[in-house]
Amino acid sequence: MTVENKMMYHISRENNWNIGDVLIAGEKENQFWSICKDYSKMVRVDGVEMSIFQMIDQVPNFEVTQNNITFLYQNLKDISKEMAFYIREQIFEDIRNKYYPILPSRQKCLWVCEEDQIAYWKTMKEDCQRSLLTLELTGELFCGDDRWLAADTFSSVAYSERAKHYWNGEMSPAPRKEFLFYGKAIVKEISPI
Repeated sequence: MTVENKMMYHISRENNWNIGDVLIAGEKENQFWSICKDYSKMVRVDGVEMSIFQMIDQVPNFEVTQNNITFLYQNLKDISKEMAFYIREQIFEDIRNKYYPILPSRQKCLWVCEEDQIAYWKTMKEDCQRSLLTLELTGELFCGDDRWLAADTFSSVAYSERAKHYWNGEMSPAPRKEFLFYGKAIVKEISPI
């Protein structure tokens, strides 16, 4: 839907905003997609940094200790999670391009929310200081249900079906709404989180 001068909120990892700053969403990849596609987990083994697959190839035998099991489990868990995000996002983008090309891309959008959903989105685990931006939006806005986005070990067919539900704007009984925005956003207020 097209919006003009609509007030919404964005939780930003960046803390260098000023009132009156203008953000243009939809022209370049957003930070989430950049992190997702550039993810390359490195581990340190005997003082040498390498990828997990290099480690598996170069270290043929691990002593079975709780520390080694914990190390492997945590690293494989992190890699699996990030790969699931990448696969999900790529399939969702493929479905959007094929069936819903006029909707904002998750890879280039600015995520915004309504006031009643700020508390939920604040709970997303972050390891950095964040700011809540009150924005005045003019452009294109899409509302999807975050519950379709579970990053799990779904098949590509299951992810495609979930993507179609998401891009159709279908809401679950207890939706977690997320809004994807393309256009011009003016910073009206800044609050630390």
